[in-house]
Amino acid sequence: MVDILKRILLKLGISQNQELILYITAGVIVFILFVLVLIILKRRKFKKVIKVSPADGGEGGDKLAEGNYESIIKRIQAKKKYKSILFTSIDSGALPVTIPVNTAIGLAKNKKHCLLIDLDLKRDAVAKAFGLDAGQSDLSAKAVQTEIENLWVWPGHYFSQSRHMNVTGIVEGAEDNYDFILINAPYLVNSPDRKQIISAAQAAFICDKNASEPEDKLTKLIKSLDCTIIGHIQIPS
Repeated sequence: MVDILKRILLKLGISQNQELILYITAGVIVFILFVLVLIILKRRKFKKVIKVSPADGGEGGDKLAEGNYESIIKRIQAKKKYKSILFTSIDSGALPVTIPVNTAIGLAKNKKHCLLIDLDLKRDAVAKAFGLDAGQSDLSAKAVQTEIENLWVWPGHYFSQSRHMNVTGIVEGAEDNYDFILINAPYLVNSPDRKQIISAAQAAFICDKNASEPEDKLTKLIKSLDCTIIGHIQIPS
């Protein structure tokens, strides 16, 4: 093949110096195209919708969630620059607690110190999932270690007993002690503290029944506050 190319170049009257320049130029072009293909493939990979069945895995159980929960876990660990991750939904209350719970369990199983902050004040869902006592006073509020190694939770009833939801302060105070901080915010779209909550997170997963990446008000707000959307989670309607 090389000999054939040389003969063609000679017939075209191209000198050896010009031939070398052509080879170098062709190599540079091939390298640039290769890099562009890698970038495109990577972007497509992380924009892909993740389909999750809330029934997969156990709520607070010792069993690691199977299937697409692994896709969420791998995506979080691949995006190493994001430490605080927000889980929310387009429709108020549409985010199943099994999604952040099983994700937290998976990260803990991967030997990552993980804190799960629950902002579901209506249901105190995370505390119920792990069988935690809801009677603890806000004066002694601190992260509670679960029966699962490497996993701590900040129950929703802590916020119910407090007049001020200082999520940013909790996240900032926890950053040096945990590999990942997950924030469960199923009612974010209607929360008066939504700007503060979003600002506390570096990245977000948005849960939706359609997961068509719509430019709704919540999505626009998340983007405007420099919180990177790293995935759309689709759940069965």
